[in-house]
Amino acid sequence: MIAKWSYRLTTFFLLAAPVCLPLFYLPLTTDFYQFNKLVLFYILTGLGLLAWLVYSIATKTVRLTLSTPLLPFLTLAAAAAASIWFNPPRTAESWLVGGGLYLAGFVYFLLTSTIVQTAPQVKTSLLLLTAGLSLTALAAALNINLTGSALSLTSLLLSWLPAALVLAFKARSGPKKIAYFLLSGVMVSSLILNGYKLLPGRELQPVLLNPPAAWLIGVDTLKTKLFLGTGPGRFSESFTRFKPIGLNLTDYWNINFAVSANVYLELLTTLGLIGLAAFVWLIGSVNRLRRRLPGTRITASQLALFAGFFTQILLAMAIPFTVVNWVLFVITISLLVSGQKSKQTSQVKDVLLTLSAVTLVEPQTALDSGQARSILPWFIALPSLLGLIIVFFNLTKVYGAEYYFKQSLDAAAKNDGKNTYDLQVKVVGLAPDNDRYRVAYSNTNLALANSLAARTDLSDQEQQTVATLIQQAIREARAATQINPNKAGNWANLANIYKSLVNFADGADQFAQAAYVRAIQLDPANPGLRLDLGGLFYGLKNYDSARDRFLETIQLKPNLANGYYNLSYVYQQQEKWLEAYQAMQQVIAIVEPDSDDGARVRNELSDLEKKLPPAKTADQPETTGGDLAVPSPAPAAPDNLPPIEL
Repeated sequence: MIAKWSYRLTTFFLLAAPVCLPLFYLPLTTDFYQFNKLVLFYILTGLGLLAWLVYSIATKTVRLTLSTPLLPFLTLAAAAAASIWFNPPRTAESWLVGGGLYLAGFVYFLLTSTIVQTAPQVKTSLLLLTAGLSLTALAAALNINLTGSALSLTSLLLSWLPAALVLAFKARSGPKKIAYFLLSGVMVSSLILNGYKLLPGRELQPVLLNPPAAWLIGVDTLKTKLFLGTGPGRFSESFTRFKPIGLNLTDYWNINFAVSANVYLELLTTLGLIGLAAFVWLIGSVNRLRRRLPGTRITASQLALFAGFFTQILLAMAIPFTVVNWVLFVITISLLVSGQKSKQTSQVKDVLLTLSAVTLVEPQTALDSGQARSILPWFIALPSLLGLIIVFFNLTKVYGAEYYFKQSLDAAAKNDGKNTYDLQVKVVGLAPDNDRYRVAYSNTNLALANSLAARTDLSDQEQQTVATLIQQAIREARAATQINPNKAGNWANLANIYKSLVNFADGADQFAQAAYVRAIQLDPANPGLRLDLGGLFYGLKNYDSARDRFLETIQLKPNLANGYYNLSYVYQQQEKWLEAYQAMQQVIAIVEPDSDDGARVRNELSDLEKKLPPAKTADQPETTGGDLAVPSPAPAAPDNLPPIEL
């Protein structure tokens, strides 16, 4: 009885994943969709593993399916684990959110390919999977996008539509054929409605990194991390470090892409040559499953699964995968393996593992084989159970931190500073090694300090509170750079905090400069960082250094109006009127002529023209885009503020 129900529970949990994941989301965290789908996948896989362990103990044996995709899957998961290990920080988030999908995907594949044994089970799985995706498509028709974006929905439906159509055309006449045609029709309708919105120039045109830039980033990453890449989920670090300067001339110049252009380039960058080779090996191993014994024919289920699989690997060349895309990819391969079991091919075999306990008996004692105690399931169950406890303990902390962080952002949106602060204290307590939370907490401290310092007639206690908040802002910003020193954004945040303290904290200017330099080293093609550093020098009246930084800014992005505008102000301070006039001419060529900025710049250009030496003009090329802001000095300290400790 235990074996029967544990087997059913294992099947239920594993096959619920591809059905529930497309439909599931929770508005409890900052990411309603992908993060919560990932957590659900972990929960269902973990429960499936737990039920399978009970089943193995009840049957006193360990049954596993060995197939050609097994070793490539294991290699891919091992590459992800090794990449995390050799690319610190090795935080709970990096394991669970970054590499956990590859590790859980391997466990899911091993269990599903083992537990699904018969052709009817495969057919039932296909029907459930198609129905789940069709419900997702139907919800989209009602303006309820359960996947998070039109692109993720379209890619999900497109990757399974060929399989659904094969099942519809191959099914025998009857209710099942009608059902498949109806489900396929819903998917086609949703694809047309949502796919139209993704066309160039439409309102939902996706913003994706272009493949040539992604290729250059991947190749440059391999020069320093050849075999294991930068680590799963950490593409943004490679992007900032190796971003081609040519991207600054596009509309997406100020976007820090978190994923590569497609799955293959993502794996190349984050998991290195080993990860990419394992994925290609996996594709080849699945392709070998097409081999059949003489006299046998391919079934409708197998044909549908192969249609879905090949569509997915083609789609992987065009876009990066979401959590649901990866799970669909894994379940497709798992069902392909299960579908081969009845064919008795060499690519798929079940192996039964047993290990009995040693028992001391008297000589000539009759041996009753029924009394043998199989201990192998226990050997597997105990460490697996320990691993599950560790995983779910950390998962609870990670999810709790995300939950409270979402609450803190909601409080901040309501301008509730106290609740924002208190909730972020909880967040940092739950996830002290998460640099993202430390950055947010540092900014909250600084914002509260600025808000309090803006009041008139501060009491001694309030002045001390301002000083404490500023010290905490510095501490948290420093902590973020210590947790992950390879993220340019952490150093830029630290630099901005120091920059805001220049007028009332000794040495803040030097610390700000050092932090900006480190951020620029990690994000050398970012014109914004050099613009900010130039603004710091301008506020310190170090005009030569400010000029050099602004010149570097416009070299990186020749159509950035603010770079020329600030450069003009530097030249004005140095009384270099011709150079100031030339820089302001560039601004005129860039800004919209009918905008407020355009009118202001024309007035300033007219004033500069009056200061030019006779017969001096300058012709400048025409470019586009930009917003104007004069470099501003750091805010002054409130009266009698205690010294700030740096």
